[in-house]
Formats: sequence, C-alpha cells, structure tokens
Amino acid sequence: MAKLTIDDQEYEFPDGTSLFDACRQARGEALPHFCYHPDLPVAGVCRLCQVEVEGMPKLTIACNTTVRDGMVVHTRSERVNKAVQQVLEMHLINHPVDCPICDQAGECGLQNQYMQYGLYESKVPMAAKVKKHKAKVIGPYVILDQERCVLCSRCVRFCNEVTGTGELGIYNRGDRAELDVAPGVELDNNYSMNTVDICPVGALTSRDFRFAKRVWMLKNTRGVCPGCATGCNVRIDHEGGRVYRLKPVYNPEVNGRWMCDRGRMTYKELHDERRLLRPFAGGREAAWTAASVALADLLRDGGFSLVVVGPRASLEEMFLARKLAPADAVVGGPADLDRGEGDDLLLDGDRTPNRGGLKTLGIPEPAAADLAARITAASGPVLVLGGEPGRDAGVAAALAGCGGLVVIATHDGPSVQAAAVALPGAAWAEQAGVFVNRQGRWQGFAQAVARPGAAREGWRILAELAGLAGVETAPQSLRALRKEIVDTVLSEGELDMDRMPETGFVPGGGER
Repeated sequence: MAKLTIDDQEYEFPDGTSLFDACRQARGEALPHFCYHPDLPVAGVCRLCQVEVEGMPKLTIACNTTVRDGMVVHTRSERVNKAVQQVLEMHLINHPVDCPICDQAGECGLQNQYMQYGLYESKVPMAAKVKKHKAKVIGPYVILDQERCVLCSRCVRFCNEVTGTGELGIYNRGDRAELDVAPGVELDNNYSMNTVDICPVGALTSRDFRFAKRVWMLKNTRGVCPGCATGCNVRIDHEGGRVYRLKPVYNPEVNGRWMCDRGRMTYKELHDERRLLRPFAGGREAAWTAASVALADLLRDGGFSLVVVGPRASLEEMFLARKLAPADAVVGGPADLDRGEGDDLLLDGDRTPNRGGLKTLGIPEPAAADLAARITAASGPVLVLGGEPGRDAGVAAALAGCGGLVVIATHDGPSVQAAAVALPGAAWAEQAGVFVNRQGRWQGFAQAVARPGAAREGWRILAELAGLAGVETAPQSLRALRKEIVDTVLSEGELDMDRMPETGFVPGGGER
C-alpha cells in the first residue's frame, strides 16, 4: 500500500493504482480529461489531467503516473489551473464552437471542462481556423465531424483494443492532424456506436439519433437489452412516451461499459406500425370486455390444453403461464428459432433475452416440428405468448388449424392472424419484469414508457386468464407474484425482486 497526500489530505491506495484514479477518489470527482478512459489503454495525449507533485520540476499527467509512498500531490493549485486553461485554449483554437446545432450539447466533455476549468480570456491571436470535413458518413451508424475532434484517440484505441478491427486512425501532423477511417474502410463492426458513447465531444455522433431530441429533454430508465441472451444493462432514454435511444449502463459482471449496435436498435420495435394496440375476437377488433366474454366461452370447459411460452416473455409471465395447463402441457419454443451468429465479445447467437428463464422454470423447448405436432394434437384451447413461433412455416400451419387459439402479443403476425382471441401485451420497455441471461443471472428492468393503445401488462392478462380457467391461486399484484416465484424457485434464501442488485442475482452465487 502507498500512503500519499492529495490536496493536504492523507490517503492510502494499493500499489499500482493510477494517480488519476487516486485523485478521483480523493476529490470526489475526476480530474479534467479527454483521452483517459478506464477500459482503454492509457494514451496521455490530451494533457488535461496534469497535477503538481512535490519534488518533480514539471507538472505530470495523472493518467500515466502510478501512486508511490510519500507522494504529495496538488490538483487545484494556481499552477495546475493555469496549465489546464492553456490546454483547453489550444483545443478550442480550431474548434467550430457550433454547440447550438451539435447533438453532443448537454453531455459534451469540452463544454463541461470549459465551464468548470476554463472561462479564460484568450491570449492566442485569432487566425483563420483550420477547416476540415463536416458531417462525413464513416459507417452505417456513425457520422464524423473532423472539426470538432480533439484527437483524444479514444475511438482509435477502442477499435484497436476492444473490437480488434482497427478501422480508425489519426492522420497528418500538427493542426492538420485529423481523425478518419482507413482508406477504403467503413466503421461497421458490431460495436461501432460505442465510439459515439466514448467520444468526449461531438466529433462522432449517431446517425440514428442525429437531430432527434435534445438530450436535456430526455428522461432515463434502467433496463435490460432484449436483443440477445447476454442481457446487457442499458439506459432507456425517452420523452413523451417515446424511446429515442438505448445506451449501455456499466455492469462489470455482464457487459462492462459496452453494448452491440444490434441491441441499440431494438427500441425501434416499440414504435413499429405492426404493434397490436387493441384486442381481437373472431377476427375483429373488440373491447377488452368483449374479449373477456370470448375468452370465458373458450375456457368454459376447463383450462388450456397447451401453453406455448416463448423466450421473450418475462420470468413473471413464464411463471404464471405454468399455472394455466398441466406441467407436461407447458412448453417453450421452437428451440431452433431466434438463432444467429454471435461473437467473442457480447453478441450471443441466442437472439432472445430470457431463454434462461425457461431453463430456470424447467419449461422444455421442443424443436419446430415437434411443437407443430403438439399444437395439431391439442384437444382444447391453446395459448401462445412471449414470442412469434409462427415465424416457422410448420408451426404457422399448425396454428392456423387450431380452432381455440389465444395469443398474447405485442405485434401482429401469423399467430395473431390465426387466433380466435388476440390480446395486446406490453413490450419490454412498457412493464417491469425480470430476464434471466445466459449466465443464469436474474436481472430486473423497470417500466420506462406508457403502454400504447389498450395494451396491458402480460402478468395481468395471465392473472385474468387464470381466473377464467379456474386457477384460484393466481397472485393479484406483481409483488405477490414475485414473492411466490422466490418461494417456489429459490432454495438458497430470500431475494427481493423489487430491489434487484444492480449487477443482478445469480442463484447459488449471490450477487457475484
């Protein structure tokens, strides 16, 4: 351990700790910086994190210095403040200062650093600014403004060290140096939009989010990406009932600070024109009361003969679905649907968020042909929820021949088209729930936006179906449902599913 003094206070840190991190803990805030990032190699190019260390003749950059015993550090001295202002001034000499039209305004590192450490009277003569490319498309999701770039090299290091794809580089020298893609190359790896997240200014912006909404107008809710079995933790940015973007939330046990581009685009399904907004009964739009009457008629002779619960349902929905039919008549699937090519970083070949929930509850997943046979052989009403099994042609044909089909869905599709009664359910950002990822980790997500049209929470719909089917033990609140799940499924101790640990919960492994 190293004992050192930072701004007249003594601290102790493990040997090898970077001085930047030590100062962050001591100050309660980070030193001014552009190039430093905790998950990227140190570059030391922005020179903003300079501090004064007694015994050293010059200021030193904290990001590339480790603590040592007896070190005396000053982070707020006049000498340090003057150096920071001078570096900021050099960064701003050729900056376009087009904040009013920049998507990064409101979450810009350059704005923040200037307001906190700058506010200087410029001493550099104003010559003609160096002109560079504006709004240059460099990939399917990213646009580059070279004039705004402060050459921090974060994006370059990300593509070199994290994805290993190396599309970006810094070319030329002096004030003509500029960020760009390599000749004949596009920034099109699976994680390209992470370069937008880590860009401290507005040099790299999202083509999808460009000019969509001012960031200070957005509200945010913590959620779980529904794009694959990894279950990346995300921040859902929304306003006025509409989701505008997803950004990764740090979870060291699941996704670190990154997420894939495919996952970022999953929010678009929430506003798809195919959203199911009203119940349908007998092939016609109906009110919930009329749909309930039709359901009661279907279930007058008992419950469902088969329940097909897909891996897009929440754990709560899966648990309730098990109550609606005998144990051997509740299945997932098809097991061979929603599969794709994964990678070695985050993107999983399983393109569903909760196949782990089916495994947790012991719900088997037959292959498409077997599922189609089960549907065809069903002697009574069949319930489908949590996905669209009808995307398989054989299953779609079996559903079309099922006379008592009830479907809970978020979008129109083959299952809805074949249903005797179709009920609009809430999507993942419109209700609270739990997904179990590929690690077996339980991760809770909250409701971010209002449900559109007459859509209802899935667990409420299932509770109503349980009542119509004569199941007397269906919980009448989400808290009661979650308590029953914990009491039934977990044997290691209690878990409050309404207050899940931020890193999630692994049965048998604690928070881990």
